[in-house]
Amino acid sequence: MNKDQVQLSKLVFTHNWEDPLSDEAALKIVPEDRILAITSGGCNVFGFLLKDPETIYCIDINLAQSYLLKLKMAAIKTLDFEDFIGFSGLLPHKDRPGLFEKIKPQLTAEELLFWEKNKKIIDQGFIMNGKYERFVKFAGKFLNLLQGKNRVEGLFKTKSQEAQELYFDTVWNTKRFKYLFKILFNKHMLAKRGLVADYFHFDDGSSSFAESFYNRSKKAFRDLPITGNYFVSLYLLGKYRNTDEVPDYLKRENYDIIKSRIDRIKVHTSDAQSWLDNMEDNSMDCFALSNICELMSEDETERLFTAVKRTAKPGARVIFRNLMIPREVPENLQEFIVKDKALSTYIFDNDRSFVYGKVAAYSIKK
Repeated sequence: MNKDQVQLSKLVFTHNWEDPLSDEAALKIVPEDRILAITSGGCNVFGFLLKDPETIYCIDINLAQSYLLKLKMAAIKTLDFEDFIGFSGLLPHKDRPGLFEKIKPQLTAEELLFWEKNKKIIDQGFIMNGKYERFVKFAGKFLNLLQGKNRVEGLFKTKSQEAQELYFDTVWNTKRFKYLFKILFNKHMLAKRGLVADYFHFDDGSSSFAESFYNRSKKAFRDLPITGNYFVSLYLLGKYRNTDEVPDYLKRENYDIIKSRIDRIKVHTSDAQSWLDNMEDNSMDCFALSNICELMSEDETERLFTAVKRTAKPGARVIFRNLMIPREVPENLQEFIVKDKALSTYIFDNDRSFVYGKVAAYSIKK
């Protein structure tokens, strides 16, 4: 494993915190595409299957995230839709351990050992059960206590855009709401909850991470539609608000298609740059890189994008994000990995997952 990249070993995420609508807009996936995607919580890659790609290579340096994706894939292969959403935790189920027994033949001995040690996640359902998600639920409970039930319920009531902005400005944006970010959303607290301390080297221009996160949340609560934004539900309620406002893989109408294409997902535990070193030139169409550059040194970031340039087909599409640490395509590669400024502005302005300080789209020129 690369010594110049922050290492992770615990199950940090059971949910993708990247907005799949941003990924779709940037990647423009078409049938027969070959995609590299960072595994993370493993949700968004199932949505990619709906676009009929040839292969999705899911890469993560954290073995626990690979085991999570393999669990979700095994469940989709084995269970019908009703049992799957019960197993996931989207809806109640009386016997998740019994469903796990059905899934077991699809898992390797190492994967089974991991999940035997993490039975609590199986018993409760994997949704919102990673280290970061448990922190989100804790923070949401604290926010509900500070804001009060009526104010939270009022935020979710259907409104016009003008009424939503007014509600935020006059009802929601209290001193207590601002105070929450200083208490919970600082780098030291987040480090304890799954993001290691070395992760935070710089901020994004704000006076603190707490201030930056407040400004990002303001965009989601004030400027973007609340209805349909399941990220707001997860942050405030610790769960999906209903069974309609959920990722694509949890929707009945998509389940059979995803099940029929599930074997197109190939799971690898590796840093992305080392994995790409073993791929052929001009072999990839799409790169969904999340914010992995923040886990790398600048030298490793250059190594990654050099590998992206080499392995990408002409016209390939790239999306990557920054949480806090500023990262950009190295200057010497920018004539080949070209930012689409208009599209990047659009997807950032409309990104429903408000945690990221940068969401940007690129294309490969050769």
